Amino acid sequence: MGNLRGLSVFIFLTLVVFTTARPKSGPNQKCKSGPVDLVFLIDSSRSVRPHEFETMRKFLIDILNTLDIGLDTTRVGVVQYSSQVRSEFSLKTHSKLENMVKAIDEIVPLAQGTMTGLAIRYLMNEAFSPGQGDRPKVPNVAVIVTDGRPQDRVAEVAAEARERGIEIYAVGVARADMTSLRAMASPPFEDHVFLVERFDLIYQFGLQFQDKLCGIDLCLESEHGCEHLCESSPGSYTCHCLPGYRLNADGKTCSAIDLCAEGKHNCQQICISSPGSFTCDCNQGYHLNDDKKTCSPIDLCAEEKHGCEQVCVYMGPGIFTCDCNEGYRLNVDKKSCAPIDLCTEGKHDCEQVCVYSGPGIFTCDCNEGYRLNGDEKTCSPIDLCAEEKHDCQQVCVYSGPGIFTCDCNKGYRLNADEKTCTPIDLCAEGKHGCEQVCVYSGPGIFTCDCNEGYRLNGDKKTCSPIDLCAEGKHDCEQVCVNMGPGIFTCDCNKGYRLNEDEKSCSAIDLCAEGKHDCEQICISAPGVFTCDCNKGFKLNRDKRTCTNMDMCNTVKHGCDYQCVNTPGSYHCICPEGQLLQDDGKTCGTCKSANIDLVLLIDGSKSVRPQNFELVKKFVNQVVDSLDVSAHGTRVGLVQYSSRVRTEFPLNMYHTAEDIKAAVMKVDYMEKGTMTGLALKHMLEYSFSEAEGARPASRNIPRIGLVFTDGRSQDDISEYAKKAKEAGITMYAVGVGKAVEDELREIASDPVEKHFYYTTDFSAINTIADNLKLNVCPAESLREVEVKDPCACENLVEFQQATMNRLDQFTQKHIL
Repeated sequence: MGNLRGLSVFIFLTLVVFTTARPKSGPNQKCKSGPVDLVFLIDSSRSVRPHEFETMRKFLIDILNTLDIGLDTTRVGVVQYSSQVRSEFSLKTHSKLENMVKAIDEIVPLAQGTMTGLAIRYLMNEAFSPGQGDRPKVPNVAVIVTDGRPQDRVAEVAAEARERGIEIYAVGVARADMTSLRAMASPPFEDHVFLVERFDLIYQFGLQFQDKLCGIDLCLESEHGCEHLCESSPGSYTCHCLPGYRLNADGKTCSAIDLCAEGKHNCQQICISSPGSFTCDCNQGYHLNDDKKTCSPIDLCAEEKHGCEQVCVYMGPGIFTCDCNEGYRLNVDKKSCAPIDLCTEGKHDCEQVCVYSGPGIFTCDCNEGYRLNGDEKTCSPIDLCAEEKHDCQQVCVYSGPGIFTCDCNKGYRLNADEKTCTPIDLCAEGKHGCEQVCVYSGPGIFTCDCNEGYRLNGDKKTCSPIDLCAEGKHDCEQVCVNMGPGIFTCDCNKGYRLNEDEKSCSAIDLCAEGKHDCEQICISAPGVFTCDCNKGFKLNRDKRTCTNMDMCNTVKHGCDYQCVNTPGSYHCICPEGQLLQDDGKTCGTCKSANIDLVLLIDGSKSVRPQNFELVKKFVNQVVDSLDVSAHGTRVGLVQYSSRVRTEFPLNMYHTAEDIKAAVMKVDYMEKGTMTGLALKHMLEYSFSEAEGARPASRNIPRIGLVFTDGRSQDDISEYAKKAKEAGITMYAVGVGKAVEDELREIASDPVEKHFYYTTDFSAINTIADNLKLNVCPAESLREVEVKDPCACENLVEFQQATMNRLDQFTQKHIL
């Protein structure tokens, strides 16, 4: 540091000083400044524009031209930085000026951020290291040139660099921050910080730099400003102070060294300062000891220099007061004493009685009926009740100090001995006012209550009868009958009867109970009924019986051959050897075509066993009309309720007799009505080739027939639609409570030819007469057994030839 401060080659003075002090040297004259290790740290961030960097490049070369370059004189290194640090050449790289100039001309700016702190740390740890050419005992000087605010911290790392002996000069251009420049530079700042408005003015730093290397004695040739002494060095100077004074932070003025103020003395009490020296003294009441440093207090009491009659009190060094012994008071002269009678003077804290016991002494006492408390001052009345010094059975009443009387708790009364108590029973004594019941609740206490079926009123004494019916506090479904206080029975409205639970009611269904005289249909209402007739019948005037309407004689039936009456309807039949055509009226000679027929029959609980037998007969009646064989018509049967069961698939039986026998063996399932699930089963399994359906390529018509008596418990829409889209011709047959909308949704178009309905199971045989399966055998690639074939031109109805023959036989031989 001594060599560095001695050289001080980069101290900046004002431009005026350097203009007058700079020697008039020629352009090739080199300044001889002695050995220096000099590193330029240049900012090449993106904010430095290309033409500005070129100005800085020329600035560096101009400075190098003024230096005495050599390995034993001035060594120079150049480091550029932005977001990273890059050494262009180190202190040991070049020993000739031309090599340095060439290297500077080849510098390519980094053009990134401004990490000045990172660059200073590189300067300290790498650039000024022996490995990079740094020489021992040679001044280390760094010149930092920047145009912006650092993007990292510089104060701490710059301070560390200065502590390692590096003298730092900060040159700021344009956008540079003065606070950051002062944080980086060595003191004094006016000599180490340089700021210009733009790069083209940076040459001023070069001029000052040249002046510093030319060896001017600034103490003699400049206004150095040193207050006491100026010591000159090549290109610089240093201010010093006289003994007993210290150089201030401005590096020029001096301040007296005040050892007292700085605490650099060993005086115990008072330090008296002079420049660079001090003497000790003591506070008032103390005297300085022989060591001329420490002090001892002056005790006038111990030295008996006081005049007090009784007691001398040391109050501090050189100070005392007089006092008296206990029980005495200091007189006005502040030295003599007099005895104190605290009782007479009223200067005591006894609550009742003060007793004088000597000078300044007293004791307290109490009046009769009181006792002195533990504080020996106050008195408390003697409470014989609280101290349980009495013979009262229940309550002791404090009547005054040392006095008491006896009393009783509420509900008790004091006996004649004025000590014991007896409980009061207000119910037994009739002192209650209850209308019905008085309940003893304890001594002197009672509550009123009511007899069963009554409720206590708001006055808590009188009672009112409870009407549970009127209050709605019953569980009768229809009628509540009040039977007395708190009692009721249940009854029902007209047309209803009370159930066994004696609470709920059920409608009297005279129809269901058979308590009617309707011939056909009984329509029930609670306790009453009306009669009606089946379709095709009309109600007679007696409103009970029905008359069959002769449909064949009353309507234009249009039958080609013969009209046959059925209960409430009619159907046409053909002569033997002919078949009823699609219009249901005309007759033809075509035989039925081969089909794959699957029947879905409802086996739900609502069908009932006896009606299920009629359903099976209906199925067999349909089978009788078919040409059943392995290569002709195939029949499959599926029963459904809450689940679906295949009774037999299409490929199981090949004769009508086998099919009908299997049908009669089918067991009734009962439970729910899952028609949608049955349609899904039919589509996915029943018409599969695995269960006997012929391949679709053979054009064998596929017909599905659904027979049901009620509303489906699941959705039918999806699979009814899918079945028809799959080419299956769907027939829907409904009985009783079957829903017409569902049947129509199941049936194929035209719906009128594929939908049938009757109100009674007993009439389903007539549906079999009218049922037709419309197919076109001309398009069927069937395998026909050796029979009498017939080529039909029209659609063939599913009209049973056997039924036609039976009807004809009936007409001919029975009617």
